[in-house]
Amino acid sequence: MYRQEDYADICAQLRRRRMAVYTAAALLLILSVVSFALRWPQGCTAALTAASVCLLVFCYLMLIAPVRAYRNHIDHALRGRTHDTQGQFMEMEADAVLRDGLRLYPLHVNVGAGLRDDGSRLFYYDANLPRPDWRAGDTLLITAYDNLVVKWTRVNIKS
Repeated sequence: MYRQEDYADICAQLRRRRMAVYTAAALLLILSVVSFALRWPQGCTAALTAASVCLLVFCYLMLIAPVRAYRNHIDHALRGRTHDTQGQFMEMEADAVLRDGLRLYPLHVNVGAGLRDDGSRLFYYDANLPRPDWRAGDTLLITAYDNLVVKWTRVNIKS
């Protein structure tokens, strides 16, 4: 599902966004320093300083943090510790949820009844990827870190 090229693309996108946000905030901050040095009215200097800080915080939260979270997700998917789970697909919810800054589809897989539970496991599938054509009852081998799906394959059970 994830390739090294995807990681390189998201890193480049993050770099471009950081450069744009930091440049805009730095220009406002430099303008506030100039206004202080040229002794513009105190309110003007304070407004420029506040605007640069607000711009930096707002743009970081709205433009940089989501891309950074997705970059970290792809990094964990490619290089992190993963585990395999085999079970029968039960359902995938139609609406994406936000978890750790990522848009994900919750899905349920039944791994068989255990000693202390019914065997239902909750996984999350990346909402940026095309939805798979799974049907209820399909047997899947899911590779995941934590409970975020990294890779999946259909398993053919021989009777």
